[in-house]
Amino acid sequence: MSGPLLLPTWDELDARPEIVATMRRYLDQIACVLRPGSVTGADLALRSFAAFLFEAAPEVTSVGQVTRRHVEDYKPWLAARPGQNKARVTIATLAHRLGTLRMFFVRIDEWGWEEAPPRVPMFPGDLPRQDHPLPKALDDAAAAKLLRAAQAQSRLLIRVAVEVLLRTGLRVSEFTALTADAVVQIGAAPWLHVPVGKLREDRYLPLHPHLVVLIADYRTAHVPAGHPLLLPRENGRALDRHTVTRFLNKAGAAAGLPHIHPHRYGTPWPPRRSTAACRWRRSRRCSGTAAWT
Repeated sequence: MSGPLLLPTWDELDARPEIVATMRRYLDQIACVLRPGSVTGADLALRSFAAFLFEAAPEVTSVGQVTRRHVEDYKPWLAARPGQNKARVTIATLAHRLGTLRMFFVRIDEWGWEEAPPRVPMFPGDLPRQDHPLPKALDDAAAAKLLRAAQAQSRLLIRVAVEVLLRTGLRVSEFTALTADAVVQIGAAPWLHVPVGKLREDRYLPLHPHLVVLIADYRTAHVPAGHPLLLPRENGRALDRHTVTRFLNKAGAAAGLPHIHPHRYGTPWPPRRSTAACRWRRSRRCSGTAAWT
């Protein structure tokens, strides 16, 4: 069983009701301004710290009693936890859990909550340094190799996923959430409608004609009429970021490329004019736009 599934639920932590109440109140507050995925990550990070307090610090019955010593004891406890399909949590997971916990303390202190400790018990230096640089966009040669490898894949969904991400620069979360009416005709050209998401705006991206044909072929073969998503799995279930990442790396391995982080698709290929010039907010949408089915 993976590490996240081994953590106790909030109900199982209810023996410390004040700690649970403060953390859940915080989650309710950030849910008003952050995306669901970010709130889920914060929930996981706070439950992890609450589980540590439950196990190793029985004297702590409220968040206000947390001291610097508790944080220092928590870090090796967290580092020894099993990870997602790994023997130990990764450096990236450590950085995320500790960074999220630090923001919890910083925010409740800034908000003036009575439950906050006398001072924030964490510092930026508590977060481990990532052991790899931030992902860079694929260069033209690598993108061309990846495109050829994707087109040679026997599974049509892999070809569609890699080509759409490569040619549009979509985030994986945006790709998996595309609705069935996302492809629209504006004037004489096909465009992809991307709803409001992490980038906080509703926008339209020009679609390569080849993508229109590829998407239509996949939907004809695998998507039943009335399905709400543009590109679900063959069994009708929604794609998730882990599955899409596996698609990318299967094509990447066939192209002889190292591990490809999905963020490397942030720049459309082949290069085109600025995406800012191609983004049309709903309020500026031209008349005569028709949904493609």
